[in-house]
Amino acid sequence: MISQSINHKDLAESRLATQYRDSIKLIAYIKSLLYEADTLEQVFKDLLEKRWVETATGVNLDIIGSIVGQTREFIDAEIFEYFGFADNPIAQSFGTLSDTGIGGRFRAVGEETTGIRLLTDDEYRVFIKARIVRNSTSSTPEEIISQLRYLFDSPLILIVEGLEASYEISIGRRLTLNEKSIISQTNIVPKTAGVSSNYVTEFDGEDFFSFKGIPGSDGFGSVNNSELGGKFGQLIF
Repeated sequence: MISQSINHKDLAESRLATQYRDSIKLIAYIKSLLYEADTLEQVFKDLLEKRWVETATGVNLDIIGSIVGQTREFIDAEIFEYFGFADNPIAQSFGTLSDTGIGGRFRAVGEETTGIRLLTDDEYRVFIKARIVRNSTSSTPEEIISQLRYLFDSPLILIVEGLEASYEISIGRRLTLNEKSIISQTNIVPKTAGVSSNYVTEFDGEDFFSFKGIPGSDGFGSVNNSELGGKFGQLIF
């Protein structure tokens, strides 16, 4: 939600009588009186705009989590990936601007990597959104697709039905390493009871390769024209 704020100092100056428009000292005095009004205006704006799951941080995010029943404490910190150097066999490399799925994030000073630890705001936001979905889902195929699009901010979700009450899910967005860990190693993402779900691939939802029959997909490329064809997806794990 975006609100419109008032600049009280500028508004007061614009309402001065004509004979005082060039009075530098009077204008400075009035603006000094309204300095706190502008500060309070920003506080009110933050209260209005930073109470939603997408914008809240810190304690405000904790409040949203308590409302939906999702704690910030996570009991299995080992699933998350971190940046490290070559002498650490489980560490991740540097990232790249072109692919969010490469590289691990820096570990904060004192942050636990095993056992119980507090989720960061970005991690916690994913868990809260998943909890919101779990609290409201009827678990129909259409709902699952809609909820996964919301949860992972993906323009496209593909579900392929399998045998013996199972289905495979492909997500039309490059996922971060932590997002992959969350969907593959936790049960927070909703699914139908008695039905197994597997996350198999991530792909560029706006420019992806597929064979004939998949709406919105592109075919093979060409050595002579790099603009032809779609991008291959990647296995999630």
